[in-house]
Amino acid sequence: MPYPHTFIILTPEERKDISFWLERYVLTGQYKKRRRLQVIYLSDQKIEFARIAKRLNCSYNTVRWNIYLYKKQGLKPFISE
Repeated sequence: MPYPHTFIILTPEERKDISFWLERYVLTGQYKKRRRLQVIYLSDQKIEFARIAKRLNCSYNTVRWNIYLYKKQGLKPFISE
């Protein structure tokens, strides 16, 4: 049975930062980092963890871990060179 979860609520500033970094990661070929940010972005859109995992072709636990990391540390671990 999947764990209960809460969705992320991003600020407008965080959404802007995520959009910038998603584009940058595509241009530089950093697809793993891009997928991690997509998890955060999709959770903000109220998409369930299982659907995010299926859409991004990753595990449910990967989605949970990235959400947990965001809640503990914010965007800092997700946006780096």
